[in-house]
Amino acid sequence: MEQDVSKGRNWYLGVTGTLTVAHPLLPAEVRSVTYLVVSACTVVPLTALARRSGWAQARMWWMLAAAMAVLTFGNAATTIGGDAMRLPAELLLTVGHAGLLGAAVSLVLRRGRNDIGGLLDVSVTAIGLGGLVWTALVFPRLRSLDTPQGEQMTLLMSMLILLGVLGALARVWRMAETRLPALVMLLGALLLALTGNILLAVTTGTMTTGRPGWTEMFFLLAYILVGLAPLDASVLELQRAGPAPVDRLSTGRLVFLGATLAVNPLVAGARQVLDLHADGLLLAVGTVLIVPLVMVRIGRLATERRAAEEALRHQATHDPLTGLPNRADLITRLQAALARERAAGQPAVVLLFCDLNGFKAVNDRLGHTAGDQLLAGIGARIRAGLRAHETIARYGGDEFLVLCEEPDQAQAARRLTGHVESALAEPFALAGTQVRASCSVGAVLSDGRTGADELITRADQAMYGAKQRQHAVA
Repeated sequence: MEQDVSKGRNWYLGVTGTLTVAHPLLPAEVRSVTYLVVSACTVVPLTALARRSGWAQARMWWMLAAAMAVLTFGNAATTIGGDAMRLPAELLLTVGHAGLLGAAVSLVLRRGRNDIGGLLDVSVTAIGLGGLVWTALVFPRLRSLDTPQGEQMTLLMSMLILLGVLGALARVWRMAETRLPALVMLLGALLLALTGNILLAVTTGTMTTGRPGWTEMFFLLAYILVGLAPLDASVLELQRAGPAPVDRLSTGRLVFLGATLAVNPLVAGARQVLDLHADGLLLAVGTVLIVPLVMVRIGRLATERRAAEEALRHQATHDPLTGLPNRADLITRLQAALARERAAGQPAVVLLFCDLNGFKAVNDRLGHTAGDQLLAGIGARIRAGLRAHETIARYGGDEFLVLCEEPDQAQAARRLTGHVESALAEPFALAGTQVRASCSVGAVLSDGRTGADELITRADQAMYGAKQRQHAVA
């Protein structure tokens, strides 16, 4: 396999390199053919890599191959149709660039482990920086060339998309623990393509017809790098999930994002004040692109904050070992249940105090890990048979409390006591051995006047009474 890849790399580099070196020396009508051949050659190694990769890894390579194929069709339209196909060819190139963005996003989502926050930030930054380049270099030149509005739109969209691709790849490069040659090649290709598009815009006002031979060298070198990337051994590492990103919106990062959001309106306002033509196209396109990005970013921050608050709330109210409500949460629930029964004027609260028998012996014989597993297993078994309105909590150590609200308190107490006993009837598999567990259960019924602390004390006393009776029988 490695020999085949090496041979393919040599053939690819030999063919495309020779055509690229000869390109500026050839007549214009021949240059269009060599340009088309080099762009078409990039599809071959990309398709080969996609076919031998698993679907999760292959998706981005299929997307990149499709994007390069569309760019090749755009180049072919220019070669065959000339000026008559100028606008359709530029639309094809814009679609191809959008495909490059899709492939880059796919890479970020896989390599960057769904680094949505970072992806949104680099997209906003790309639009801001793209607006500056457009206003300072490209737009004045397009106005002097009387470039039609439709072609201005395709040029602007292509430039912003390429900047977005570059930003996405730069994000992956920045998060990488090691420098991957395949990723560096893709970054180099994007830099060359972006530079070439800007140079074409300021020299000819178009991405297709009338291109000077020297500007085409940027794109030919970019095509070669795109084709070489899947032929490098580091592409296997590039396909794998990378380190989990840390999405922190620091003060500096917020200031930078705010500046990039403000740059296009500020530049447009400054041009208006100076009696220069303000580019309404940039303002419209930039706003349409930035607003949803900012809304998604804010939405993600709100979601992350809610998740963090929920996690903190869960940590404060639940036992980390068993995942059950803890003592504080049980007392809160018990107080609420007692308040409800007082409001209804009818006692309904039932409380069971469960204490494991012989738990210390399990810890001493099998170790604390086995003891922790036993506690978690007992809690899970008892919880599995409870009704929706019933609660089991870990009160502390090897003690569990079960809370229930039912008008027929005596029947509920008998049912719950039987459930606890049946839940522990089967042995637990711990440390390679079968361990049987039992517990002493004390059940108390609220009288409508007793508070939470007193009810827990009475349940505790009832449990000790049950434990003493078990010892007496034994």
